[in-house]
Amino acid sequence: MSPTAAFGVWPTLITVSLAWGTTLLWVKLAGATLAPFQLTFWRGVAAFAALGLFIAWRGKWPRMRLRDVLVLGTTNGWLSSALMAFALGRIDTAPAALVAASMPLILSVFSHLFLPGERMTPRGVMGVALGFLGIALVLGPGVLASSSGSALGFAAMLLVATGYATGTTYGRLTRPPDPAGTAFGQQIVSIVMSAILAFATGQGIAPPATPVAVGAIMTLGTVATALPMVLYWRLLGRAPASVAGFVDYLIPLWATIIAVTVLGETLQPTALAGGVLVLAGIAIATRKVKPPRVSPEAG
Repeated sequence: MSPTAAFGVWPTLITVSLAWGTTLLWVKLAGATLAPFQLTFWRGVAAFAALGLFIAWRGKWPRMRLRDVLVLGTTNGWLSSALMAFALGRIDTAPAALVAASMPLILSVFSHLFLPGERMTPRGVMGVALGFLGIALVLGPGVLASSSGSALGFAAMLLVATGYATGTTYGRLTRPPDPAGTAFGQQIVSIVMSAILAFATGQGIAPPATPVAVGAIMTLGTVATALPMVLYWRLLGRAPASVAGFVDYLIPLWATIIAVTVLGETLQPTALAGGVLVLAGIAIATRKVKPPRVSPEAG
């Protein structure tokens, strides 16, 4: 029985969104002492170990296709992870989460362009337009000044959202045969590419030196990477690509709550208003999609 069948669709969506919603926190904590490619390397190592244990427990040899792991290991692996670490070294976590929330909006556009049968309705177009208006508010000059950030940081987060949307669209098009095996292969690609780039840029791959960084990396690789990745790809294989909107509708909420309560950050009114518009846009753009029923025999 698959995890999505065991837990049901909505509990799975909430679990995935909450796990991914903690990502920015762990990256922020680990990034205080680790360079971007160094962080990405150790995140990949931790996720590789966690997925390896899961596959061993499952007792089934992982299946993966080279093209899948190369593409997804880049769009959803080393590139997005390094860009996220780069961004969070320049901007606060809460506005970064709101910018990252543009992922389902970008996904709606990609689905319209590349996925037969998932073309946007006029309501979807209106939702996407409203969401990007919200992103424009989040990126306003007042937010840039108040978060001590830079345009490069926000641009990096937009690229992260675009990378995840690209990977989701690709996954829906190709339907990788084994979600766990594909996720496992992604980490191999991420580890190799991160190591090459870490040495090429002089960052190296020295392990995290503080207890906080060690804990952040381990949690990042397991709770925020391996677990939601397996659940998400299983879900995606049984649902329209736009179902990702339900996951990403919740991620910025979790991430913002964590940023405010744990990191003590504050949101400017314009950023808060922009976030509301982003979430409203996602709700409108994905309203026609209903969570699929998963047969108990699936898996």
